[in-house]
Amino acid sequence: MTEEELRDLAERIRGELPAMIADDSERAEVADRLTRALSQPRGSARPALTEALRSHEAIRDRLELDQDRAITLAGDSQGVIGVLFACPRRDYSVVRDRPTDEVLLCPNDGSVLDRITG
Repeated sequence: MTEEELRDLAERIRGELPAMIADDSERAEVADRLTRALSQPRGSARPALTEALRSHEAIRDRLELDQDRAITLAGDSQGVIGVLFACPRRDYSVVRDRPTDEVLLCPNDGSVLDRITG
């Protein structure tokens, strides 16, 4: 995903937070992460946006519910541009630009990440 697409996704997710996270303080913390990432200078915000979009289970669940269970271009539900991998404990996920046979491990607990498919 391009940085602009990540920005659009972060804005959309930030608007959905009230429906996604019931706890006010938890929701405020996630909103703050997204806001900080969105405030990064254009051209250098991609890592911060990616991390903010992975920061909470509710966001990961929301992204997992996307039609193809993969990250797609905004407005193009057919053009898969990444493959979603998630920890079985649902505490970490990562999107790879292309499929890989590499065994990916969760940095939190060392579990092998599952490839999420439709």
